[in-house]
Amino acid sequence: MQNMNKWLLTAVFAAFVGFNLQAKVMEGSVATVNGQPVLSSEYDAYLQGVVEQYQMAAPEVLQQPYAMDMLGKEVLKELISKELLHQAAQEAKVQVKDSEIDSGINEIKTRFMIDEKTGKEDPSGADKRFNEALKKQGFTLKRYKERIKKDIAVRKLMEEKLKATVKPVEAADARALYDDVEAVTTNNTKKIKALEKKDPQRLKEAQMISAKLRQLTAEQVRIGHIYLAVTKDMKSEDVKKKEELAKTIKKEIDNGMDFSVAVQKYTEDKAALAGGGDMILIKGIAPKEIDEKAFSLAVGKVSAPIKTDIGYHIIKIKEKRASKTVTFDDVARELAQYLAQQRVQKAMGDYIGELYEKADVKITKTFESDNQTAQTTTATK
Repeated sequence: MQNMNKWLLTAVFAAFVGFNLQAKVMEGSVATVNGQPVLSSEYDAYLQGVVEQYQMAAPEVLQQPYAMDMLGKEVLKELISKELLHQAAQEAKVQVKDSEIDSGINEIKTRFMIDEKTGKEDPSGADKRFNEALKKQGFTLKRYKERIKKDIAVRKLMEEKLKATVKPVEAADARALYDDVEAVTTNNTKKIKALEKKDPQRLKEAQMISAKLRQLTAEQVRIGHIYLAVTKDMKSEDVKKKEELAKTIKKEIDNGMDFSVAVQKYTEDKAALAGGGDMILIKGIAPKEIDEKAFSLAVGKVSAPIKTDIGYHIIKIKEKRASKTVTFDDVARELAQYLAQQRVQKAMGDYIGELYEKADVKITKTFESDNQTAQTTTATK
């Protein structure tokens, strides 16, 4: 819980359309950075985006004690870091061309190529959906371009900083990491113990990469997927209706309805519609009920409705792939990219830390968990 799946937070910050730059100066703030406010509207908008992502990708996280506080603290930390970098770019007088801003806007517009209502690509409607999103967030295009200009300036500043501080990854670096990963994968006790003693963090990385590689090389199946959602608070009669609908869908498919047509007509997983409802399952990862059917049915077969804790599923087996082994040459590039990313993240963290130490940062936002900690501390004295 401590890191709160930072990969997901990063994705949200990269994809989220933005926050209300038209807020009044008198609006409340959650922090100040060298006298510049981090507005409550900025914080609330980003936090809402993060929560929505967790609701879709990892809802169990939101059920943990003080989950909102933990997410809120990460959001606040990110916003303070962004403001520190914006100010540093301004102080360095980083120049941004109009053409760079236009390119940034066009890149963001590509995220609106999919019509969320239909799940289909609709490039002609991208501009309209983009402008509607700006309006919803309280932006004018001019104001949004100012935000993009700041973000591009930060990127250019960091590129210069990283060139001077980040050591390029050599082939030997990737090979050494592969050897550590292989030791974990083959459970080489002697090497694992030596690595644990020498560099515990490196061992954790090797274990993480090994687990990922096992997933990627494990037996896989590509399925078409029709999903009917069932929630814990749903009435029994409504659950029964979902069950009956699932049975009806299966009959229609058996009677000749094309599976892709059935997906478009019935599935409640709208996010998957752009891919025709297809997904890749890795053996042992999906819920047991789905996993057993997916890896036992033959290619081309359609399952009967499958009941899980979250609803009813009908799957069609489209393709199967046997497990395979991976050599260093297979993953050398990816390992090098991983090491480069780690070095970049460390350099960025160090630089932001330096800016933070020099800055006058005042946090005015309070969290419920802080009050609880203070009460506990007082009670134990």
